[in-house]
Amino acid sequence: MPHFKDVKRTLKLERIEYPIKMMHAYPACNVGWGAHTMVGGDAKALGMKNALICTTGLKGTGIIEAIQTVLKNAGVESSVYDKVTGNPKDFEVMEGYKIFTGGGFDSLISVGGGSSHDCTKAIRLVYSHDGQDVRTFEGAFKATKPNKIPHLAINTTSGTGSEVSCFSIINHTEKKYKMALFDPACTPSKAVNDPLIHQCMSFDLTGYTGMDALTHAVEAIASRLNVESAWGPGLYAITTIFDYLRESQANRNNDLAIQKMVWAEMAACYAFNSAGLGIVHSMAHALGGLYDAPHGLCNSIGLIDVCRHNLSAAPEKYALMAHAVTGLDVSGLTAIKAGEKFIDECEKLRADLSITKKFKDLGMLAKDADALAGFAKNDICSEGNPKDIGIEEMKAVFVGCM
Repeated sequence: MPHFKDVKRTLKLERIEYPIKMMHAYPACNVGWGAHTMVGGDAKALGMKNALICTTGLKGTGIIEAIQTVLKNAGVESSVYDKVTGNPKDFEVMEGYKIFTGGGFDSLISVGGGSSHDCTKAIRLVYSHDGQDVRTFEGAFKATKPNKIPHLAINTTSGTGSEVSCFSIINHTEKKYKMALFDPACTPSKAVNDPLIHQCMSFDLTGYTGMDALTHAVEAIASRLNVESAWGPGLYAITTIFDYLRESQANRNNDLAIQKMVWAEMAACYAFNSAGLGIVHSMAHALGGLYDAPHGLCNSIGLIDVCRHNLSAAPEKYALMAHAVTGLDVSGLTAIKAGEKFIDECEKLRADLSITKKFKDLGMLAKDADALAGFAKNDICSEGNPKDIGIEEMKAVFVGCM
């Protein structure tokens, strides 16, 4: 009989999905009001003397100019590459690499949200591999050489978490989908989160990025990778987002709400950095590649339908998330019913943020559903989705979100 028990135990272990968890590091980060005034010291500590600043449309807003002044006062020279677009493209990465190699730069600084950080991460990968095409890094652990230069990520949006993650998402412009580059070599050397800079976000961007952070937390906790250490930061992010996102959007002078959302977006990233994501992100990557649609808005639209699709596969996890929403009474309910209430609360939050668009408003055409479903099914984030999904089911979720 003892032998039979040993056999049963062995069989059970062999049946566990993703039995070994891989924990990924995140960089040191300065967080707090005025943190951007310390970036000169951060840059010098990283050995920077002449940095290329990569950004989207922030040149001329005062943010880039303020950062450059701080750097100059610390003895660090800088120039700006501001051709990065909202969904960074493969050719933008290669252009940035050429500018870097031709300008005598020794380091990279990204200023902005996920697009700026992702493009800079990819430029760093390409440079460290002597100009290798960025498309060759698609997938997991494709870097074969160590980073040659430091990267300081100065974050301006409360959503993506890219400033502290090991992911870089880049548009493949020929095939029209977003590539996921997943590698420790993508992780910035150091990050900076100053609520004062986050305060400059617009009404819509605050809503989109906040829902992006919520999606990170939800998908990380629900993930079939089952990384339990993600639940703590993920649940904190959910509580904080429900408590403060509405106020943060409604009043951009609400310092407490803005500060709380900075912490929430970081916590949500700490959750997914090791626990992975799900098909909300896979769908967003497909839409961003084909239609150049804003990532946070794509996640805002897709989250509710995907949660309802996934609920039956992980009811206890959705019930756990329900308990994290302040004031949501789920006592005495089954896990399924508690999960349904949580998803309803997510839908209410989205409505309160005035996010009413659907995928058709982003340009989605019914004739593209097959291609979108194919791209999303093959996206690396789909591996973490708690519920199995085939091409036809994926297509149905896309169409449902139209």
